[in-house]
Amino acid sequence: MRWPSRKKPGRLPSLGHDFDAGHRGYVEKVGRGGELWLRTKPFSAPPNEELPRCLHTFAHLVSTLNLGLRSQILDVGCGPGWLSELLARCGYWVTGIDISEDMVKIAEERIAAIPRPIAEGVEEPVAEFSAMPVRDLPWSDRFDAAVMYDTLHHFDDELETLRVICRALVPGGRIYIEEGVRPPAGSDAERTLIEEMERYGTLESPFDPEYLTDVLEEAGFEGVTRFARVDELFEIGREKEAGDRLSRQLRYPDLNTVTAVRPLQVAGEEAFRARIEQTDSWLEIDGQLTTSLVVTNVGRSYWPAANRFPYPHGVVMVGPYLEADCDRVELARAPLPHAVPPGEAVHVALVVPKAQVAGADRLGVDLVREGINWFSELGSEPLFLSVPRG
Repeated sequence: MRWPSRKKPGRLPSLGHDFDAGHRGYVEKVGRGGELWLRTKPFSAPPNEELPRCLHTFAHLVSTLNLGLRSQILDVGCGPGWLSELLARCGYWVTGIDISEDMVKIAEERIAAIPRPIAEGVEEPVAEFSAMPVRDLPWSDRFDAAVMYDTLHHFDDELETLRVICRALVPGGRIYIEEGVRPPAGSDAERTLIEEMERYGTLESPFDPEYLTDVLEEAGFEGVTRFARVDELFEIGREKEAGDRLSRQLRYPDLNTVTAVRPLQVAGEEAFRARIEQTDSWLEIDGQLTTSLVVTNVGRSYWPAANRFPYPHGVVMVGPYLEADCDRVELARAPLPHAVPPGEAVHVALVVPKAQVAGADRLGVDLVREGINWFSELGSEPLFLSVPRG
């Protein structure tokens, strides 16, 4: 899809060129020095101004998404895979896509060079790459998050691009976008973007902030949140100058840093579904009631796990509860022993203080995605256990 001569609302227009071909041939055009930069990005010697920006972005992304081990992240327009590499080193399951086969090859080589193991108990990085146009994404209800770092401005149909990404996310999955802001008409920044399009044949078409918010909502996302990046040290004793700079940055951010959520109430109820079975009778030990469960992933989505508190966003836990006046009284969660792909089953020990269930006839057991939803809210059947008397 092209818009060669007319101005699209909210973004810088193209030059009417075949920018898909430009992106596919970019690595060849930048030459040996440019390819070396792609292979080592964001690091170089001496450090350049892109290094702090990239590392700040990575820190913000990880802390904002706050995902559990082996959560699935889609790196859209992954380029040479520098962001995919850092995410894989953190134990995430990364899927990178890019229209350029040369970029994908570099990304794969970066992952192959990661030293093993990546952490205690985590032997291998998990990352896979595909060379494809973004609108050819084949996945539905798969990813816990999608990341678009400095890439959305390369795609000609932003609405359809975001619709495809929204579909690829699990219900409640989030997108994280960092983009430049469309520069003023006739400015030096606009001329720089036009010169880059002329030189490399790529598309360099950033967005007005309000337009990006509108197109995210039209694509099916909700909870669109805009942020202003403030990444600098402030000298103590110069509060007035610091306050003025902060105020300007909050009013006129120079980047589009945005998150949004795929709604839970969408076609995709099969994404998170569990079968929960009790395999042993209750035992009472030192005032604790304990039993064994087998929990099977009968949905389509991968379950990330965690064994630390506070539990990261989106990890799956076993959640016992009591029902009281049409409400749910939550008891202590039980973690999964490890992440669970579709079709696999795990054994979970459920331990409940006897005093907490005294007088109750039954105990509900459901799975919960931390900070998002209970599985039963998407149609999965919870298990109800009789509470032992005496």
